[in-house]
Amino acid sequence: MFSGKKEDTTPKYDKVDTLIGKSTSFNGNLEAEGTVRIEGTFEGEMNIKGDIVLGETGKVLGNMIGTNAHIAGRVEGNVKVKGQLHLTPTAYIGGDIEVGNLVVDEGAVFTGKCLMGTNTMQSMEINKTDLKLGGKPLPK
Repeated sequence: MFSGKKEDTTPKYDKVDTLIGKSTSFNGNLEAEGTVRIEGTFEGEMNIKGDIVLGETGKVLGNMIGTNAHIAGRVEGNVKVKGQLHLTPTAYIGGDIEVGNLVVDEGAVFTGKCLMGTNTMQSMEINKTDLKLGGKPLPK
């Protein structure tokens, strides 16, 4: 009856496919299939089909897209994940987030807007003019 398979968004942080080490600075765009771990500095756009782990010494200056993200370092940009975004006590995000679900530990800092729910990735494609509130278009 249902032909489509549900996408697995279970975090897979134990196997790292790509590592940007503590003494490494990377500038550019990154696309990857598996889990990416950042302990150094990354500047640019990330489009990861797997999970993202940002260690305590890690810093990202740019936007991040992934399946799940475990943040212990600093992000100056927007974060979009289909599954879970986990902010540890040392995490800082200065930007907007779109997540399936959110876990925020005491001490974490988040400054921005949050859109949360199971359809967040689909919501990125919806234009505000397509939505109606009380029969009237939403303001732009």
